[in-house]
Amino acid sequence: MNLKFQLKKKVMQYLMERSKKPFDAAEQDLQQLPSEAGPLINNSYYFGGNTLQGESLIMRIAFRNTGMIEIFVIYRTVEGRFLTIEKQEYPTEESPLKVTCTTPGKEWHLSFDGILRDEADGRMCPCTFEVDYTATLPPFSALHHSDFRGMAEAFAREKWNKDFFKTLTADTGVGADKKKFPQLHYEQTGRFEGILCLEGNETRISMTAARDHSFGKRDWNFMNAHIWLLAMTDQGEVMNFSIVNYPHVKRIFCGYSNIGEDRNYCLTDYNIISFDHQDGMGTDTMVVDCTFANGKTVRVTSRRTDNLLTPFDGGNFYFQEGVGTFDIGGVQARGSIEYGFNRDSSRWGTFQKD
Repeated sequence: MNLKFQLKKKVMQYLMERSKKPFDAAEQDLQQLPSEAGPLINNSYYFGGNTLQGESLIMRIAFRNTGMIEIFVIYRTVEGRFLTIEKQEYPTEESPLKVTCTTPGKEWHLSFDGILRDEADGRMCPCTFEVDYTATLPPFSALHHSDFRGMAEAFAREKWNKDFFKTLTADTGVGADKKKFPQLHYEQTGRFEGILCLEGNETRISMTAARDHSFGKRDWNFMNAHIWLLAMTDQGEVMNFSIVNYPHVKRIFCGYSNIGEDRNYCLTDYNIISFDHQDGMGTDTMVVDCTFANGKTVRVTSRRTDNLLTPFDGGNFYFQEGVGTFDIGGVQARGSIEYGFNRDSSRWGTFQKD
């Protein structure tokens, strides 16, 4: 890389490091939408658990001051039945999914009473669950624990001019709301324990799990495309790889892993070996080399087995919310394989490095 690029990278890295603020997960877990928050301010929670035997329980709930709530719920049985929620938007007071923080920074209770659709035959299946999430590791905050070299590289690649810095103030949908509703995103490794009842048949839920919490402005039509991989082993380990393209800055990446370790190590570099947009479906098999702060580089191969299309904002942006298997440097795992796409395919761009 040339000298100008290296200087821009150092400037961005310095600014990001300087902007770090203390992070308190217990305080952030109790974050609520204030009454004055506009319709684009989002408070969302994701919880997902998986086992190598093929079972998955995955859910997301997002609150906005619109009177409506965004939801998806996925349950995959050990036998391979793939069931998904019948619709993905409800009036807030009618939500079949409820999440309650019982111990900030540590424990949550998840409950569901609704209908899931069997994707194989369309059968509508009554389902309830009562599941407790308990953290097993401290949270990983993208804006506090990440290695900022990768983010700085993304900004340093772009042409710096008046338009770039003007757009920068709106990046990730913050803009004028930046101080009043600061962006927040963190994830945490844990476990699920509880009972799920599907069509009258009870199943004991016990699996490695992870959660994330996002708060701040979320304008779906602002995003171009993203990839989010979240893999879990039966030993309680989790690996995350995330990358996003925005209109003015591409290939912002972050992630972490505690596989073979007793703590999380952040992602410091990546190299996508195999990925294709597949006309907005995303590829069933993806290969990416991930380098972490412990000095290890591992090849991550994900293979999608099941998928739910989840449109947002009238379809301006949509997820291919998949589940599947992972090989992480020889370690076997299962988890979420999420690809996001803007309706305008000309905006997707590439995730491969130049």
